[in-house]
Amino acid sequence: MMRFRLPRSSAPSPFISYGVQAVVAETFRPAHFFLGSQLDLEWEHVEAEELVWEIFRGQLLDPAHTRQRRTFESWKVYAQTPEGERSGEPLLALYLDSGANELHVVRSLDSYAWEGYDSGGNVYRSRETRKWLRERVGTIALDAFGSTAELIDELACQLFLAVVGTSRLPLSSLETPLPAFSFGHLFYCYRPDAPPEARPARDWRAFVADMLIPGLHPREEAHWFETFLHAVPVEEMREASAIFVRRWTECARTRAELPALLRLLFNEVSLSPYTDLVDKTLAFLRAAVEESLLTIENIVDFLSFLLRHIGRHLTAYDLVIFHHRGANYPDVLLLDAVLVEYRKLLRRRPGVYLDGEGDDAGVRRTKRIRRRALRQGWLLRRRYEGHAVPDLPTSPGENRRVLPSSHPRVSAEQIEQPARRSRFLYEGDRLVLLDDSEREALRQSFVDLDCDEEWREMGLGLFLDRPFGVGKRVGEPDATLLLSAEAFSPSTARQRLHALATEIDVSAQDEFFVRLLARPPLSGVPLESIGEGLRPGIVSLLDARLAAADFVFLRSTPSSIRALFEQFDFTPLAALYRLEDVLNSESLLLARSPTSDGLRVHDRLLRVRMELEVAVENGFSCRGGREFPVLGLRVLSVAETAADGETLAIHNLRDKPVSLAPRWTREFR
Repeated sequence: MMRFRLPRSSAPSPFISYGVQAVVAETFRPAHFFLGSQLDLEWEHVEAEELVWEIFRGQLLDPAHTRQRRTFESWKVYAQTPEGERSGEPLLALYLDSGANELHVVRSLDSYAWEGYDSGGNVYRSRETRKWLRERVGTIALDAFGSTAELIDELACQLFLAVVGTSRLPLSSLETPLPAFSFGHLFYCYRPDAPPEARPARDWRAFVADMLIPGLHPREEAHWFETFLHAVPVEEMREASAIFVRRWTECARTRAELPALLRLLFNEVSLSPYTDLVDKTLAFLRAAVEESLLTIENIVDFLSFLLRHIGRHLTAYDLVIFHHRGANYPDVLLLDAVLVEYRKLLRRRPGVYLDGEGDDAGVRRTKRIRRRALRQGWLLRRRYEGHAVPDLPTSPGENRRVLPSSHPRVSAEQIEQPARRSRFLYEGDRLVLLDDSEREALRQSFVDLDCDEEWREMGLGLFLDRPFGVGKRVGEPDATLLLSAEAFSPSTARQRLHALATEIDVSAQDEFFVRLLARPPLSGVPLESIGEGLRPGIVSLLDARLAAADFVFLRSTPSSIRALFEQFDFTPLAALYRLEDVLNSESLLLARSPTSDGLRVHDRLLRVRMELEVAVENGFSCRGGREFPVLGLRVLSVAETAADGETLAIHNLRDKPVSLAPRWTREFR
């Protein structure tokens, strides 16, 4: 059975002894919530209530758009104002439809929306109004669960996603966090051992003691840590970091795992709205060094990761074409904050970045990667100096949400028309080399470009793709696998080479510079060999053609490959064909086929080894936050290695394709 958290016990608990209502009441009780000082909640249970209700293409329609009505047993939690008034709609709600044997998870957002009205004389107009909008997070079909433990796990997952957002790629409202979470006022974490009388945690000390527990899902840990950073005042960060690490080790985790937690946090975080999270993270890092919880080298390597991560993202999705043409720019604010800290550490400890005479090959590679981060961050920071942006980073969707007074609404014309913007990035703060260590690090990073790995990074972008949502309709929520792939643009690399040469005063006639410009192109799968995305609003690898026409795809990220093999069972295929070099590899490229709706799997030599088709006949199911086609995948062709281990034998399986079931199907049956 696919689960959100690993089971605590192998013994199932039958529904006979623990009814659905008891499961809901247990999972929804106050003990599982953290509330900041600016939020109070009110719980309510209604045994039967009639609601205007219709789900269309996976989305809950606004009451104004349907006349259908349903009766539910409901459990709701409302936000309370300081004056004791409660929100117009429940912040979170669970609706049990006993007739259909379904449990719906719904959240609501205070928003600005447009409504029609009769202005008289048979004339209808529209106007903006403030109202609460409902969003369906998920529907749990109770018949699919055989035990209490399974249902609790799924319901806890759905409630967690209702608070933090359903995806790490927040393209739609449902994929983004609730504002209360973004500002550190709300978190949900199911605590199976919480006493019956337990109340919500209300401060960071209780949050650490009560809600950092063993067995959390990695996404829970990352968002738990995000909430922790929001909750701790800067002046208490040193004490908080020590208490956190002590509790972290009590949960059978080690200090060596802290950098991985920090990386996961920034892989999962939605930086919009832009809050104090970045400043709090940097304060935590400084406190961790002062408390000897992390070393300077740990901090440098984490910041190096962030700079390289941001660099690849902005190479793929820049502020000129994407992000609403630069309206939503938290990434470059993060870039600047991290680069400032990174340069401070360079000036303080230049030996951590610069090659030394006694360095072995491993140390030299580590330092080269640290200089790579400085180079890429520096070039991107320089590129966006003076770029016109709105007064605050935002998007059309976020601008429709009611946020705290610290984040006022931005005028629509600033979002939609770059010429109407009056703020310019880094205005009055132009990059300047501050000392010899910075100049030497950039100079060494220029010499590093003789290395293939470094030259590739100069033009490397990370593009996203959701190829398994085939068959879904326009606007329908899609939580299928989110894959990512690395692509290289030679024109981007050359542009940055010119910019770097200017920074360190390298002549255009310099022999090394000329040789770098003449480097041959990298082997990769070109854009014309990759298929289109099938629906508007869904990310696709072909977004790369908007960034630069000469991108070639090199490989999918190892995490994407692991996710594919974890979600679908390739055992039947492995039993029939010699595919060990593919099924045991993390150097593959997964890309849509240009001739069908399927997916091609390329090996490390970029040869097509499999063609996969999504079996959409029975629709999709969702378990543990992961959506997948119920019937899995079909293999349409295979290219297996011949006896010599090099040539390929191609098998056309279209007449009798091999089925690859979702792993949950085999385990559940």
